[in-house]
Amino acid sequence: MNNVYIYDHTLAAKRYQKTLERLETRLTDLGISGKIYRLAPMTRVQEIVREELRKASKTIIVVGGDRLITQVASLMNEAHIPLGIIPIGEGSVCANALGIDSENACRILAARRIVRIDLGRVNTGATFLSQLTVTAHNPVLVIDGNITARAEGQTNIQIANVLPDDYGYRGPRVSPEDGRLNAYILKIQNGLFKKDVSQSSITCKQIELQSGPYTVTLDGGLEVSGVTTVSIYPQALSVIVGKERKF
Repeated sequence: MNNVYIYDHTLAAKRYQKTLERLETRLTDLGISGKIYRLAPMTRVQEIVREELRKASKTIIVVGGDRLITQVASLMNEAHIPLGIIPIGEGSVCANALGIDSENACRILAARRIVRIDLGRVNTGATFLSQLTVTAHNPVLVIDGNITARAEGQTNIQIANVLPDDYGYRGPRVSPEDGRLNAYILKIQNGLFKKDVSQSSITCKQIELQSGPYTVTLDGGLEVSGVTTVSIYPQALSVIVGKERKF
């Protein structure tokens, strides 16, 4: 079985050349080198992941940022092959929450500390590893099918599965192992000289956005339209984590 590395297309830029050379040397030194796919801007990663899952590759490793991590994680739900992450490029909220940083990513990958975690998902079929955000006007939310929450005016709703400590999330501590989502609702009223803020948080398994559908933003800026329901996909993904993970 092979390790499979999928490079984000943005890493083709010349400024990453030396970084990737050092990475590949380090992987060889650790005995964990493998097959490399270098994505082009229009390459569909779906075919690559599905083919490697069919072959039962040892590990599928994303080399890049949150957008690609989320795309690949969505394709690997219910698979028993673990997802590895080597964050390069822009900062990765997903990698940070899983205790993985660029400097130690190869060592973490070699250690193979594997946990099974939840994924968040929306009614369109898209999933998210870390968090989802939506801005709504006068939103009406139905929590786990039996509690209705309303907010007036412009409201930011953040639904988290796992987040790093420094992300600024102000709800209860989140865990991707508890089979639940954490929703944080922040209502903002802007006046001429003041800004009033009220906030509340909810822990649940499903949120119906009755005032939708909405266009939401998933990890890494992926936008998904037509969203009316957000739920949890328990124990959906095997992932390699670091000792400094945030759960």
